[in-house]
Amino acid sequence: MLRAATLSGLIVLSSCTVGKEAGTLHHPDLSLEELAGQADGSNQLFDHYQASGPVKWNQGWPWQLDLSGVAWDRSNTATAITPRHVVMASHYPRKRGEELVFHDRTGRRHVRTVEEVVHFRDRGAVGDVAVGLLDSPLPPSIRTYPLPKERSDDGQALIGAFALVTEQRRGLYFHRISRVHAGMLGMTYDRKLPESRRKPLVTGDSGHPSFILSKGELVLVETHTTGASGAGPFYGSAAVLKALRKITQELDPSHSLRMIEMDSTTLASAKAGRKALPNPYVPQAKPSTSPTQTRPEPTKVPSAPRKPRPRVVVPSQPPTRE
Repeated sequence: MLRAATLSGLIVLSSCTVGKEAGTLHHPDLSLEELAGQADGSNQLFDHYQASGPVKWNQGWPWQLDLSGVAWDRSNTATAITPRHVVMASHYPRKRGEELVFHDRTGRRHVRTVEEVVHFRDRGAVGDVAVGLLDSPLPPSIRTYPLPKERSDDGQALIGAFALVTEQRRGLYFHRISRVHAGMLGMTYDRKLPESRRKPLVTGDSGHPSFILSKGELVLVETHTTGASGAGPFYGSAAVLKALRKITQELDPSHSLRMIEMDSTTLASAKAGRKALPNPYVPQAKPSTSPTQTRPEPTKVPSAPRKPRPRVVVPSQPPTRE
């Protein structure tokens, strides 16, 4: 399992904002497309990270994006959608009784315990999603992320937009949304961006979130299920939202999901971006006759890293005497 190394003996100031205001909303005019083209310098979220104490956030361009609502302490991460509810990959979740470590924008550590976990499959819903209930609400200094408001086109207008993609080594990348269909969102690389701004997702990246920016907020659109450029449940899908509402209300009805419409900047960026996609996905009408049956290629799903097999050494046999 890949993990960012903990730096021992490094002195971290109790306030790590270096004079910049913490906890504010993103600038309403901030655009992921502009950020992807102009971002310079390290794409790492932290200059120093430790799960056991305070952290120092990277004060470069990543500082413009508030990612305090993601538990970065382990590769099977969790993302806050209310002060008490988090979402995770169902095939790579945190378990009941495990701790989640969040850090606010000052670098201060906030620990919560997973009190309950409900998988979509437990409630007859389809999707690689598990919902966790925290033992107590997160403080206001930890961001909770809204979800895309349902649309009549089921989110097709997002195709072509840039998504902010995260992964287990706490780096930020930019991929284009290329497919929104049947409760899933898929992404592709934009080859015009430098390689440092795109990331092939691998084992251990499962459950990490992807966001769009709308109305000055990061909006959760996907958590990784597959590798390569990434694909996973689309959090603006009617089916996914229905299951989320049911489970979150069951676990704690005092906290509800927040929904946000896609703003004109995001929609315009997506429309322009569709022209750059080599093969944008467009749902087709069902054929009147049965299509030829073909066997689909298996989809590789990132999961928990495999444990190494023990090496068995067979002693050599002594020579047989005649």
